[in-house]
Amino acid sequence: MSAGLNIICHKLQAALDNRREEGRLIDPPSAATLARMTDFGSNDSLSLSSSGVLSKAFLCELRKHPNFTVGSTSSRILDGTKQYLENIERDLAQFHGAESAMFFSSGYDANVAVWSVIPQPGDFVVYDELVHASIHDGMRRGRATTIPFKHNDCESLRECVEGIKAGHPAVSEGKQVVFISLESFYSLDGDMAPVLEIVNVARETLPRGNYVLAIDEAHSNGIIGPNGSGFICHYKLEDVFGIRLQTCGKGLGSTGAVVLANKTITFALLNYGRSVIFSTAPSFLTVSAVKAGYALLASEEGEKRRCRLQKNLQFFYQTLTTSAEWQHAKGKGIFHLPTEMTWRSEPFLAPIAAIVVQPGKAKELAHHLHQAKYWVNTANFPLVPKGKDRIRIVIHADNTESQIEGLVRLLREWARGQIRLDERKPGPARM
Repeated sequence: MSAGLNIICHKLQAALDNRREEGRLIDPPSAATLARMTDFGSNDSLSLSSSGVLSKAFLCELRKHPNFTVGSTSSRILDGTKQYLENIERDLAQFHGAESAMFFSSGYDANVAVWSVIPQPGDFVVYDELVHASIHDGMRRGRATTIPFKHNDCESLRECVEGIKAGHPAVSEGKQVVFISLESFYSLDGDMAPVLEIVNVARETLPRGNYVLAIDEAHSNGIIGPNGSGFICHYKLEDVFGIRLQTCGKGLGSTGAVVLANKTITFALLNYGRSVIFSTAPSFLTVSAVKAGYALLASEEGEKRRCRLQKNLQFFYQTLTTSAEWQHAKGKGIFHLPTEMTWRSEPFLAPIAAIVVQPGKAKELAHHLHQAKYWVNTANFPLVPKGKDRIRIVIHADNTESQIEGLVRLLREWARGQIRLDERKPGPARM
């Protein structure tokens, strides 16, 4: 090993050791460990991948194309766009009610491309403070001015837009654009955007129509809407949102993402998106798995899985929150469920539930569940604000009621232990 490599490895190891001491080291479990667990952690919310249903549909799709070429052989700016890829982009645009669609290898690449390319100098991006890291990375590479608004807070959004108008006459005059960026389901809280209210704020504050609404549907694609076509299709707002991102690695159980927009925007992404220009086009195998997944979404099997997922979510919330034990633990500050007050009134639920615990307790709770062979993930600072550590539970279509009851039982068991520990703590000394 060269001296230079020794030096850099020493620096990296010091950084990793520091992260370990802070409790922020990323050290995923082995595949063998996960195979022994009941899954309440993966994003395979419809269980298309884990059930093998998608694998069968994928193999069936391959048999329809016995002479397929594995690789696309080139970038999309050269000759990498094969007919099969063109066909699926056309079909996905139709499926989601859009004019045009462009396929990307990942949701990260898609968001970085959109937010680094589409907003122009002089434009503004007003974004929910909890949007995905990929949107932040794209905005940092972009040329527009970016301003956050408080999470799911329409008054905060209104104040941001009014502030922009007050300081920039070109916006008030309709000459510059305000992009409004949000997500459908938020991945670390499990709550959903108040989309109808956000649309109203945009219309009221920018009556000249110089806004572009953009939404990341990573966690809602396949889950809701006609044939699983998503959040915006459920609300029939296809013509209102100028940019939509649908990922394929969660509800669809495969990989990749598609940007839905008009032809000018998708053509601009082809011309200016660095991840498009400097990458080999998506392979036949990637795209055919996505095509197989979309066929399942539109089938009776897909509808059954969507219904079963929502039923499981209702059962989880009902079982968890209606017991006296839960209320006692919540009152003691042991647990907090951000979606507890809204789950009964929503037309549908996100597959994600966040259990916020006391600072430093998330890994302890996760370990308690892992010991019982229930897999969940944790989220700590800087993924979430300091003092808001949590476990992130994902409910799946193929989770059974028995598994959900077991998960809730373990949560209650851990809470009882925390309450006992609190009760043993000595009270303040008497004078």
